[in-house]
Amino acid sequence: METHYDIKKILVPIDFSETGLLALEHAGFLARLNKAELLMIHIRPLNTYFFDFQEPASRIEKMEQINLIIEDKLRETSEYARTEFGVNVQTKCADGRVAEEIVQTAREEKTDLIVMGTHGSNGFAELFLGSNAHKVVSISPCPVITVQTHAKKLGFTNIVLPIDRTAHSLEKVSMALMLGNLYASKIHILGLLEQGETEADNAKLQLQLERVQHLVEKSGLRFSRQTLTVKNIAQATLKFAEENDADLIIIMTDHESEMTGVFIGPLAKQIVNHSRIPVMSVRPREGKLESVTLGGAYSFY
Repeated sequence: METHYDIKKILVPIDFSETGLLALEHAGFLARLNKAELLMIHIRPLNTYFFDFQEPASRIEKMEQINLIIEDKLRETSEYARTEFGVNVQTKCADGRVAEEIVQTAREEKTDLIVMGTHGSNGFAELFLGSNAHKVVSISPCPVITVQTHAKKLGFTNIVLPIDRTAHSLEKVSMALMLGNLYASKIHILGLLEQGETEADNAKLQLQLERVQHLVEKSGLRFSRQTLTVKNIAQATLKFAEENDADLIIIMTDHESEMTGVFIGPLAKQIVNHSRIPVMSVRPREGKLESVTLGGAYSFY
């Protein structure tokens, strides 16, 4: 059954870095189109702001000063978002581990989407570098859009939808169609075969592509369809996206273990980490996960 997505609350982690603020621009633009609410959160990591362990009184004073600066920055940034995008904006500060606090807030607030930067330049930017984005993607209860500094253009008018030969995720396709209708996008249906796969494998892939194409055609969106046989699926997806001037890649997260909360699978992780183009990572919402691949392939029982 096809899943219907309705984005009414968007969570934006804010570290006041260049990419953090760029993520806010993307989130605000999407919130305006959906008449959604923004929830901005800043997390103060444990011990990050402790400067002088030899003088507790001095440390407390410095902490108070930093907290005031953070509150002022958060207030200023939220006022900008309200004015610029004309949407309701809420703010929150929390102390703890960055990824865990983001995900916990997403669950408690029942947010429909997280939009966050993956790299920053200085200052508070270190808060969301590297593994924090990966951890959020791996355990988030809702889809996550990750943005790097290169993604200046707002809106997603060229969406790449990579599909492999196994049973694809209709949830991922549904998200592509929802965004496609919002932005009048072109959907690039990319069939992916690894080198060494057989004609029978290709036949299975073409059946999956037919299913996806049918849904896209039914929605009235423009589309392209192409099949590639490649050595590295992640690298081929990124290259295809750049060659087609894509502004969003939609993938399924392939969880290795939900208990650890840090794995998103090697293929998905490569794309999230290396893409200069925004990446939306979608996870299955219900059923027991048996297996998942980059193209959104999984089975439930």
